[in-house]
Amino acid sequence: MIFGHINAPEFEHAYAPQIRRAIDYCRKTDVSRMKEGRYPLEGDSFIVLINERRTGKREEKLPEIHREYAELQFIVSGKEYMGFYPDKGDNEILKDCLEEKDTLYYKENPVSGEVMLPMFTGSYAVFFPEDVHRPFCQMDGPEDIKKIVIKIKLDTVR
Repeated sequence: MIFGHINAPEFEHAYAPQIRRAIDYCRKTDVSRMKEGRYPLEGDSFIVLINERRTGKREEKLPEIHREYAELQFIVSGKEYMGFYPDKGDNEILKDCLEEKDTLYYKENPVSGEVMLPMFTGSYAVFFPEDVHRPFCQMDGPEDIKKIVIKIKLDTVR
């Protein structure tokens, strides 16, 4: 997992080129007029999703992972907590949606060591297949947020 802020410079060679490209996309693209939806930029290799959602209670959100994509989540406006913990192989699958949308949803894991990352406007996090994450968790109460989610096909990251 990578956690950062769009205004903080990253060491140029620290991230794979496609990760740097995704961060650069978030820096340079004005999405204020883009509506919620899916915007494939390179077929299924680099996909931009615009999400406009309302945050909710942590208990109402499901932990998830992806197998074929790394995923950058960037907060355009608003704030949320993003749950995170490493997938140590001790999670029980609640719902398998790998075929439809490359997502496995897990049941609650009381020994996961989940931490809640505070995500504010300008924050981003990159999740890999070993990174369980729980998006759209409220901080002080429910809040409307807008975020860019960039799905990066793993075979292009290496």
